[in-house]
Amino acid sequence: MTKITSILITLFVLFTVTACSSGAGIKGIAEPPKVSVQNVQMERLSWQGGEANFTLNVSNPNAFPLPLTGFDYQLKLNGVAVANGNREESVTIPGRQSKQVSVPLKLSFVNIASMLPGLIRQGAMQYQLAGSVHLPWLNIPFTRSGTTNLRP
Repeated sequence: MTKITSILITLFVLFTVTACSSGAGIKGIAEPPKVSVQNVQMERLSWQGGEANFTLNVSNPNAFPLPLTGFDYQLKLNGVAVANGNREESVTIPGRQSKQVSVPLKLSFVNIASMLPGLIRQGAMQYQLAGSVHLPWLNIPFTRSGTTNLRP
């Protein structure tokens, strides 16, 4: 391989990695995985908090497999952090396919209790799930947010 070819390949790889890490990807070449929450199941409760497992559906829009090495995440309700965690697990998402991944969730009832008066007053809850999907060479951030009404 010539030196110019090596430089061009290196620049292309760096550009691809930079574009993927920004969350935008390169349309048609390398795009970040899409993450959605499928299910949440409570496991254990105590006076300080609780533990749950939530199932993420990770979709790979690319033609090539994505080798995930883990996740980290934080859940905020009305701006208050009520849960966080991480999971280091190797999972390969085949090209143009989805896979479900179970992730532990640790809840803090102290933080939840601090926001209850505001929830009752407002009648709505804003949520934000933020984190990153870990690949061997970079982390790809994701954020999902919205509002749900607490009153009919």
